[in-house]
Amino acid sequence: MNETLSNEKPGDEKPRDVKPGDAKKPFAWETAIAWKNKDRIVIRGYDVNELTGNVSFADHFHLVLKGELPTPEVARMTDAIMVNMAEHAMSPSSATVRFATSGGADLNAAVAAGVATIGRLHGTADRPAEMFRGVADRADRDGIPDAEAAAAIVAEMRARRERMPGFHHAQHIRDPRTERLLGLSDELGISGRYVAIARAMEDATEDVFGRRVWLNGPGSMGCVGLDMGYEPLQLKALFIVCRSLSLCAHSIEESTREKGWRASANSDMIQPLSLEMQGPDHYDGPADRHL
Repeated sequence: MNETLSNEKPGDEKPRDVKPGDAKKPFAWETAIAWKNKDRIVIRGYDVNELTGNVSFADHFHLVLKGELPTPEVARMTDAIMVNMAEHAMSPSSATVRFATSGGADLNAAVAAGVATIGRLHGTADRPAEMFRGVADRADRDGIPDAEAAAAIVAEMRARRERMPGFHHAQHIRDPRTERLLGLSDELGISGRYVAIARAMEDATEDVFGRRVWLNGPGSMGCVGLDMGYEPLQLKALFIVCRSLSLCAHSIEESTREKGWRASANSDMIQPLSLEMQGPDHYDGPADRHL
């Protein structure tokens, strides 16, 4: 067996000379997000130390994802969504984190398990955002008002027995987060075409379903987010980022105050996501207080 011996250590290799016209070049990640060297870290053109202490995390989130700092209104609304969506007591993701932690998973692994449960039925703002875009596309294509297109799509989804993402919440019925998010969006002058479409779809449910089907928190995040200029996948990222705070807290609490192998006894038990397990009788934090 022929081997070439070298005193060079892994990582010491010198880059191959690249001549003009060469089809190949040394491997590198091509990115418009950031770069770094021994002395600097630059994010979308800004030195990280200039950003540090001068912008909020909501500002920074917008910068990293969209490439520019947000307007004050968009920054405030982004921050509001992060606060509004960060914690939701026991939900599929937080319960998953607790079960993973009870099995001995490390914090990062438990949080990853919780993030993995954010799917079609939990924590989505991207799916209602795509639906609202579909209404706008239908209105533009057919040359009809947005409200007419909204009513038509609600009726068609009902006829197909298709779930309307972003509407109804099995636990709240009328999600308490929605009114605050839409109200703040109105106040900041953000509400535009997509908030109007979401409201038109909610109005249309009364005729189609015979009752009002309320816009829920992720649905309001979807329409407000579109009016802020976010793409649907960026809204999913926003939810993952803010909800990860909650998932960390649930894992840390589970690891520090509970025994492992939660619910392993062979006895009848109420399912952990039932509201019977989530009311004030099972909460031992601070009493109600106000800012």
